[in-house]
Amino acid sequence: MKRRTQKITGFLLAVQAAALLLTGCGAGDNTSASPPLSANSGTVGSASPETPAPPDKTVPLNITGAGEIQEELYAAILDLRQPASMDLSGAAVGDTPELEIKNLYYEILNQHPELKYAYDLTAEVENGLLTCQISYMPYQTGYPQDWDGIPVASLPELIAAAEAHLGPEPVKIRLTDTALTPDGMNRALQQVGGGYILCSLSRDGTQLTYSPSMGMTMKECLALLEQAKELAAEAAGALTDGTMTEREQAGALYRYLTEHVKYDRRYYSDRTSMPYHSQTAIGALRDQVAICGGYSHALDLLFEQAGIPCYTVTGTSGGENHMWNIARLDGQWLWFDATADRGISPQFELRHFAREELDAQYSWDPMQLDQLLDAPRT
Repeated sequence: MKRRTQKITGFLLAVQAAALLLTGCGAGDNTSASPPLSANSGTVGSASPETPAPPDKTVPLNITGAGEIQEELYAAILDLRQPASMDLSGAAVGDTPELEIKNLYYEILNQHPELKYAYDLTAEVENGLLTCQISYMPYQTGYPQDWDGIPVASLPELIAAAEAHLGPEPVKIRLTDTALTPDGMNRALQQVGGGYILCSLSRDGTQLTYSPSMGMTMKECLALLEQAKELAAEAAGALTDGTMTEREQAGALYRYLTEHVKYDRRYYSDRTSMPYHSQTAIGALRDQVAICGGYSHALDLLFEQAGIPCYTVTGTSGGENHMWNIARLDGQWLWFDATADRGISPQFELRHFAREELDAQYSWDPMQLDQLLDAPRT
């Protein structure tokens, strides 16, 4: 179990604003005893390198303002412990202190999303004494001895486990890397399901859950995904062989999409009449009509057949929502946008194949690839 041993010495300006949630806190003579903020402070808890002494839970902390409550909650989450009890008799509190304290907890998670392993908090105030209970994901605090979840040590392993168990039932997992974050894991799980099945991490981080999209049944979604994989295998078998280099295989598969798949113009002219399949590999590989999602999901499947690690990337291009790919070719992660290269004749050079850099018109959140590219896709 990885312990956080940081001592909190500062607070957010936002904490002072949060104090307004507690009626009267931080006003008049009831000023918070929290240390002053530095000029550039903007997040909860500027930590010192010293290891804090654990609070004596038998002696409640005397609280005069919301900042002190949030400081103790933040310190507890970092240390993976339960907060000390807090005496609110010297603080002005509103009619719903439990709700107001939970708002302070949510502010911590909003400012520090990496701490979302502390996935729930309950608060109770009785006779002026505040008691809080934080629920932690067990990959941070330890699993029960009899927990038999699938071991997962990285985001690529998480994706592989999710893809291998697509179906109606949740799948138990055992996360073994405490550096993984809940947001990072849920972003990685967007790579699963091919646009037909949504996969996410359970609230307590112990399971992968699945749900079909677009009102379809799970059976229908699984059948479409299987059909897309078969079509990708058929195309890759016809277009590539063992004598080709990795780049030659990638080029042949990429060219197949750009030359044979037409863009579904209904996306602009009559979006309501455009079938959902156009956003998936089925549209590209079966119907040969797709928009960017279909091109990207199809390229992912085609590259998978050639053993080329590949992910989809969502963002914007030219100000419009867009999806493209990043793949590891010859040991280097490179960009691919088959949608942008569609219709280019074989005698012309592909402009968006295996690019080291993207044009300025592309915009995306790099966090969606955080930790994904650090390890090879399994």
